[in-house]
Amino acid sequence: MKKIFIGAIATLALALTLNPRLAQAQAQPIIPTVSVNGSAQIKVTPDVIYLTIKLDESDTKGKVTVEQQRKSMFAALNKCDIDIEKQLSVQGMSSEFFRRRGSLAATQYELKVGSAAEVRKVFDELEKVGVVNVNVARATSSKLDEYRTEARTKAMQNAQQRARELAEAVGQQIGACYEINDYTTTTETVYGKRLMMSNAVMMDSAVEEAEPNVEFEQIVVNYNVSAKFYLMTEIH
Repeated sequence: MKKIFIGAIATLALALTLNPRLAQAQAQPIIPTVSVNGSAQIKVTPDVIYLTIKLDESDTKGKVTVEQQRKSMFAALNKCDIDIEKQLSVQGMSSEFFRRRGSLAATQYELKVGSAAEVRKVFDELEKVGVVNVNVARATSSKLDEYRTEARTKAMQNAQQRARELAEAVGQQIGACYEINDYTTTTETVYGKRLMMSNAVMMDSAVEEAEPNVEFEQIVVNYNVSAKFYLMTEIH
């Protein structure tokens, strides 16, 4: 009887030696866990808006010089309480041949403003002085990094809540979180359709009457995480 018992032990030892995975399975108990995904979305109103303003002599067939248009632009922007030195910058200058009589100059500027209301005022004043090549280039938020951090936190809280609900559904509760995968956030900005139009189109009386209070659509910050939690004993 003793020989059979010793032989059985020897056989088991040999099996564990030849199969390390079996040895690990015998040594390490299975730890219950739950894996979940978490997400969050935050909508932000843009407070940094960039406009492009193009002064082009070809718009008037050379009758109004870029310098004259520039003076008119400055006067219009002053009426909008724009700090020209801080908010306006030159993007580029060029000249092109026109009707074999010489060259016509063009200059493009970028203007930084803080709200849709300010955009509207700038469009209105520039249109009055004949500057019509004005478009919305892009919009963002000065606190975008803070909103991304907030979205990340909310996504993790969402993952924890999902794990808790799943555990409670089977009479258990979650323990510590032992793994987190942090995915890159995505940011999407959708401009208001009317603000993307040129200044000349925007000043159309029919459009003005139909949409008197146009605002930018909000910036959407999305964040996603995945997390793993330990499952604890039954809830009593």
